[in-house]
Amino acid sequence: MIFYLWKNKIYIHPMELKDLRSISIWKKEKLELNISVDCVLLTVRDKKLKVLLNMPFPEVGYFLPGGFIMTDEDADAAAIRILHQRTGLDHIYLKQFRAFSDPGRFSYPTLFRNIGWEKHLMEELHTLSERMISIGYFALVNAELIQPTGGDFQESTTWGDIEHLPELNFDHELIITEAVDALRRELYFRPVLYNLLPEKFTMPELQNLYEIILGKPLDRGSFQRKMLRWDVFERLEERRSGVAHKRPFLYRFNKEKYTTALQKGIHFAI
Repeated sequence: MIFYLWKNKIYIHPMELKDLRSISIWKKEKLELNISVDCVLLTVRDKKLKVLLNMPFPEVGYFLPGGFIMTDEDADAAAIRILHQRTGLDHIYLKQFRAFSDPGRFSYPTLFRNIGWEKHLMEELHTLSERMISIGYFALVNAELIQPTGGDFQESTTWGDIEHLPELNFDHELIITEAVDALRRELYFRPVLYNLLPEKFTMPELQNLYEIILGKPLDRGSFQRKMLRWDVFERLEERRSGVAHKRPFLYRFNKEKYTTALQKGIHFAI
């Protein structure tokens, strides 16, 4: 729409007045959409990076845990709620990494047809928006501390290997790929995998976690020097027992020091 200024007043160009007649239609047809969050919950199991997947309907395969943003919450609150519902965990590092807004990424008719609901819900289909925008979050979780609970449909859950994912719905494989890339970038600058660490661990065990998530080997000497330079890993006067070679020292992650370092703007980098 074209506006112009005349004698300190703003006017709509006459050729654009016809657009005003379509505002109500534009609001109805162009702005009706749904906004949801999809949570990529990652862990390390059996020396593999894995992701939590749901199967609410056996007919259509796997989905990421997700849900709508309620009218009384923002996107972060929705992601925290969904994480708690699916894992029972609170106070987990949760990172928003991207919005997924391709107009063709989601289709209610296709979903209902695949699960056999189309005939029963044809009358309701016209009231549902065909547009679904999803905000992606990732979190690293300790699989040993959670009991996956499914969601509103009490769906079955599984940990899927990111290198050998089962068939996923909509663009959820893309969301997982983007989440893993975002996690790896984040890991180069922050030790965000502390949720996966036991109370006590060795530097080789920490390095092994990094290598699994990054998908590549790291130089042992260089890795240890960089980790210790951050001053968030405390060496204990204990050594790991039951190992074949020289018993390595045990360490503990100091979350308080880490939080203080972040507040001071200390830059973490591998």
